[in-house]
Amino acid sequence: MRCHAYQLPSEVYRELEAQILDGLANADREQLMYLLEEHDLKIELLSGEWRVLFEAAEEYFQVVDLQERRARMAISPDELAEFVELVRNMDHQIEWTPISFGLAELVDALPVGVDLVGVVFVEEADDWLWSEHTHEIVALRPEVYSLLEPHMRKLIAASDHAALARLASDHCEGAIEFSNEKWFALGRAIQAKAPGLIKVVEAVLSPPAVYDSIRDSLSLVADPRSQPSLDAWLRVHSVDHNYGLYFRDVRKERE
Repeated sequence: MRCHAYQLPSEVYRELEAQILDGLANADREQLMYLLEEHDLKIELLSGEWRVLFEAAEEYFQVVDLQERRARMAISPDELAEFVELVRNMDHQIEWTPISFGLAELVDALPVGVDLVGVVFVEEADDWLWSEHTHEIVALRPEVYSLLEPHMRKLIAASDHAALARLASDHCEGAIEFSNEKWFALGRAIQAKAPGLIKVVEAVLSPPAVYDSIRDSLSLVADPRSQPSLDAWLRVHSVDHNYGLYFRDVRKERE
């Protein structure tokens, strides 16, 4: 799930502030969009970007509900200067660099030291839920995995595997896709040739620290005839980094 930042002129925000705050807490997304229609800038934050931002900005008005898939925050014009100072903080900038796309655009767009605008963050529409789903092994660079792991584990605990897949795919280095037939064939091959991988796949996430052993085990089941994509990835890309891995079984997204 991604999130959008809407910048409103200060006079518009102040006029609607009570309705905006109430809407963030209680309204559905369509009602909120009506309140925000006079925005003069819209910036998309990827699934990991809004999570690290909200974590750093928890003192501001927020509504985050993983079960309801809500991610909302309001920055009033009076709070803007302090918020801009927060997002421009060099420590945050360095920490967020591995996943920073929309965040960098947001930092550049917000005016410094003034109260000319308010900013409202609202989760994206749920259209992404209806895209085609496929089994995958997703590779995340170690610095990305380290930054996102706490958020991925929260989604696992909440059993929101669809949002987990969205988060991982937004920030991955690469992914190997499997049809149902090839995914189930991979499972049978793991049982026969690399049973140690069974618990790894069931655990969903595999940290960079154990990547070498996981890669070696995957090589035992990467038959170029039956699993050409896995075989090709292991031969060409697997040695680039000690990746964190996400094993996406789309059946979990339907539970």
